Amino acid sequence: MRKLRTKSDVTRAQIIQGALQALEKTGVIGTTTRSIAAEANVQLATLHYHFESKSTLLVAVLEALIDEIAERLREDRAGTEPDLDDRIELLIHGTWRSIMRSRARQIVQYELTLYALREGAQWLADQQYEAYLRLYRDQLTSKSEKSELSTAGYTSLARFILAGIDGLILQELVKPSRTRSNQVIEALIFGAKQYSQQLRQEALMVIR
Repeated sequence: MRKLRTKSDVTRAQIIQGALQALEKTGVIGTTTRSIAAEANVQLATLHYHFESKSTLLVAVLEALIDEIAERLREDRAGTEPDLDDRIELLIHGTWRSIMRSRARQIVQYELTLYALREGAQWLADQQYEAYLRLYRDQLTSKSEKSELSTAGYTSLARFILAGIDGLILQELVKPSRTRSNQVIEALIFGAKQYSQQLRQEALMVIR
C-alpha cells in the first residue's frame, strides 16, 4: 500500500475503502456518494472535498485495486531477477492468488467496466484496461540491461496474458471450480511461454 503521510491522505484512503465496501454490497448502480460517505464514516461534504464526482472516486477505487495487486507482485519478485519464463509464472500465479481472495471485488471490477461503457464513460473503461496492461508489461519486463523482448513484444505478451486472465475470471465467477481454474492457469502459463518464444524468434528475424 502507498504510505499515508498526511491526515488528508488518511481520509482519502478511508473514503476509497468505504467506496469499495459500498460497491461490494450494492453494486455500481446502487451505490451513491451518500452511501459511500456513510460506509467510510465521513461527512458527504468531506467526500466531495476529496473527490469532485462519483466518476473520479471510481477511478481512485480502480487504482487502489491495481496497486494492491502490484504490491503483491513486487513482493513475489523481491531480491530476485528471474528469467522471462519465471516472470511469466510469477505474474500469472501472483495475479490469480490476488484475484481469488475476493470474489466480490472481481464482480465490482466487471460492473465498473460495464457501467463505464453504458454511461458513455469510455475513458474509464480504457483507463482500467490500460492500467492492467501497464502493470502486466512492467512485471514482465527485465530489470537488467539485456531484455529478451522489445517494448512492443512485452506489450503483446502482457495483452495475451490479460486476455486469458479476464476470461478465466468470468468463468470462475459464473461457475466456480478452483480445480478447473488451476488447470487452466497452468495451461495459460504454458501458452504464454510458447508465445514469448515466438516473439523472441520474430525479434531475432527482424535483427537479421
